[in-house]
Amino acid sequence: MQAEDQDVRSAYDSAHVQLLAGRFAQARRTATEALTADGPSARLYLVLGQAHAAEDDDDHDDRAEAAYREGLKAFPDDLDLLAAYAELCLRSDYMDRPARHRRGPELDARLRELAPGSPQALRIEQISAGKAVNGPRPPSPVRTQTHDARLVLAAVGDPVSAAAQARAHAQSRPDDNRLATVAETLTALARPGRAPLRWMVRFPQHTLLIRAALCVVVLLAVPALHWNSWARMAVVVTVVPTALLQSLLRRARHRAGTRPSATHAEPVGVPDFPVLPPVPAASSRETAVAVLALATVMAALVGSGIWGYEQYAAYPRYTFAAPDRVQGYERLEDTSLQQFLEGVVNEDTGGSDATTFTYVYGKRENERLSVITVFGAVGDFHEMTPDALGSIQDGLRSGLTTTGLAAGKVWSADPGRLGGSLRCLSYDAIDNQRLTACTWGDKGSFGTVVSPDSGAGHEAAADLTRAVREAVLHQGTPADSV
Repeated sequence: MQAEDQDVRSAYDSAHVQLLAGRFAQARRTATEALTADGPSARLYLVLGQAHAAEDDDDHDDRAEAAYREGLKAFPDDLDLLAAYAELCLRSDYMDRPARHRRGPELDARLRELAPGSPQALRIEQISAGKAVNGPRPPSPVRTQTHDARLVLAAVGDPVSAAAQARAHAQSRPDDNRLATVAETLTALARPGRAPLRWMVRFPQHTLLIRAALCVVVLLAVPALHWNSWARMAVVVTVVPTALLQSLLRRARHRAGTRPSATHAEPVGVPDFPVLPPVPAASSRETAVAVLALATVMAALVGSGIWGYEQYAAYPRYTFAAPDRVQGYERLEDTSLQQFLEGVVNEDTGGSDATTFTYVYGKRENERLSVITVFGAVGDFHEMTPDALGSIQDGLRSGLTTTGLAAGKVWSADPGRLGGSLRCLSYDAIDNQRLTACTWGDKGSFGTVVSPDSGAGHEAAADLTRAVREAVLHQGTPADSV
């Protein structure tokens, strides 16, 4: 019986050393083999659960819970098992594992009932209160894996040689899961086309800052170069290498953990292979670099969004003052047509801060017969798009149809130096005269010029509209005539 207890203690000591060294798969294997051979042991169930929980993975957390529950069936009052299970439950996500999370307080109460004031009870009490827990947590598998790969790559240099030496060294130590993991990792990193991933492993802080800088450049280039806002999605490219590296590391850990156990191996001398030391905790410099990168990218994202919105919301500030004459026709005042159009435009822009204008040009001796009419508004129309302009002209077309006028052809034209969009349509008036209505729209104005069809083609009507628009709208001194 004493020899059996000694075997259990020895197996626990080996598994515990492997756990502290980050060799979680090997620790689980040692504990499982000892439990199978020697029967239930509170210590072995404890280290088995801890080796699963250290993986920081949902599936492993489920297996850790199963190990703790199995141990507590045989040893219901073991303080270390109760404390480890309580910690797992209290640290679990109450949204993903509500039942497990609710068991935490129950286990905490059980601990305080069995051993009030004990180190185990105090530890769980600190966790429940959200206080710092004594003792550092073991390094994560990813941190251990990248630390070891970086160490070997720096010592050996050539990635192919580093992978070969790691495999040879792992063959001489078949019980060392940490060596097997670094061998699988370096073998995967040494393949062609994976130089960028090796750089991320060897120089994590430098590559993080480079990728953060690329994100900043893309985010600020969008408003600076007036790119489409969807171009911001290009920052996803900087995340792809991280996803690829994480996938590579995960597959390497899986291959190392599922490799067949070797019963014996011939020692292989690899004199230049470095000794794998304990994995250090994250330094203040690493933390500072990560915080700086994240803060810079977030600042660029917010700045890009604000800058882009200011560009979107910006609009040209126009004033308007019509010329006295247009193509030899005089500006007519207080005509019935002008009064009618003023009412229509005011109704269309009702509720906005826009300022409307309406001008009629014709022969003074026959004021009832207008030749050129221009009407519109200036103000904040920053949402004006070609589609919005199309809607305005569709309303005009519908109004013409309602009054019995036959609308004809519709076409788009060059808006001229003031930009925006320009669309024209032709229609027949009551007296069978062919007229053209050209409507422009930009972020600061919209308007329509109605004129007789000169028979000179579509471009003549567009030319007249551009000339009238540029004469009526201005940010400086208005023109006297067109």
